[in-house]
Amino acid sequence: MSIESTGGNPSLHVIPNHALLGELKRFVFETATQKGIRFSGRDDPHGHDWRYSSFVGDVLDRERFERRVRYCIIKLREFGIPETDYFAYVSKALDITLAQLEKNPRERTPRHQPSRASIQNLVVEEIAKCFETWYYPSDVSYYEFATEHQLATYDITSRRWRLSGIGQYVLQLSAFELIVFLCALEVTFARKSTSSRYLNKQTLDTLSKAQPIDDLRFNRRERLPMSLRWYGIVDTTTEEPLITDFGRRILVKTSANLDVLRDVIMLLTESEVGGFEFLGGTDLIEQVKERTRTSRSLIQDQRVSVEIAVNLFMTGHYLDSLRIFYSNIEAVLNLALMKIGLRPEDFGGMKPKLEKLEKEKVLSSKLSSWLEVVTSRNKVLHGNIVEDDAALVKPLFFFIGAFWNRLVEEVDFYFEKTAG
Repeated sequence: MSIESTGGNPSLHVIPNHALLGELKRFVFETATQKGIRFSGRDDPHGHDWRYSSFVGDVLDRERFERRVRYCIIKLREFGIPETDYFAYVSKALDITLAQLEKNPRERTPRHQPSRASIQNLVVEEIAKCFETWYYPSDVSYYEFATEHQLATYDITSRRWRLSGIGQYVLQLSAFELIVFLCALEVTFARKSTSSRYLNKQTLDTLSKAQPIDDLRFNRRERLPMSLRWYGIVDTTTEEPLITDFGRRILVKTSANLDVLRDVIMLLTESEVGGFEFLGGTDLIEQVKERTRTSRSLIQDQRVSVEIAVNLFMTGHYLDSLRIFYSNIEAVLNLALMKIGLRPEDFGGMKPKLEKLEKEKVLSSKLSSWLEVVTSRNKVLHGNIVEDDAALVKPLFFFIGAFWNRLVEEVDFYFEKTAG
């Protein structure tokens, strides 16, 4: 993915300038007032319903207006326009848009007629496109999609885009599981401002009901999230939108595994906040094998067990592999507790064991804070996800593997230090 290798395009990261937004919005209303521009209502005999036009909606809605101005700023950056001139250029572009809106549609002239114009005027005309209903640049939309799904973040210090833990996770999924995971992300991070674009729980529940596919038709007035069309879940080429067979399977799998996927999403999110990154690939698998083989704290049975877990993962038995790994994590905690003279059975579950080992300085506070690693434990171990859907949690192996390496490293270091 280009973001990971190149750092992406830094000019596409725009921090909202609320002072500029306020000045531009004030400019729109003052200009409309001074020119006597009136936005007709539904009773307009000519049928020019500007009250409900896209432009007016963009101006009145805070997030939509900010998005349109963000498109303008990205274009101005491309032309090397200094920030001090942003208001001058964008206000002129808004003036063009208002002038067009003031006219009867039949009276409008093409905005881009051949003429002799200064480069500044050409830039203004180009900026004015940002307020058109159809304007939605593909490069910007990719980054918006990535950030709204928490797949990528922008590092202000290094001026680079980087994949998040969730972004790294989805790269390990097949195409089908990827779409299921994206649907789960949309439901988990659902917001009112993105409801027209992305899936929410209510829509998921409605669409995943056990009905024949032919019955799942919708009136065109019933707005379905745009992402359902992007993913091939909804066919909009028919007279009425229709859920495809492929889409049906996606929605059913998302609904059936939503609780597990939410736990995985929260696990990745909370761990990244704590400073733990998702690592994938064969390098991590080799690190797991090497750390386990060379550890002075582990007993032989644990080494054999971890080797079995790795082999199960490599042969596609992801759930069995994770279950063995989880049991070995707890076994290491038990071993560490016994070495400091405590009885593991006096602690109910992994969390209290981790907290005690942190208190005794066996484990670092950073590792102990990674307690969200246990949140997916019950659902994975107790069969809340069926074997046929195990590929959805396949990348979790890499996450747990990184935790395992850190755990064994700290336990080894503590007992080597105290033995010396």
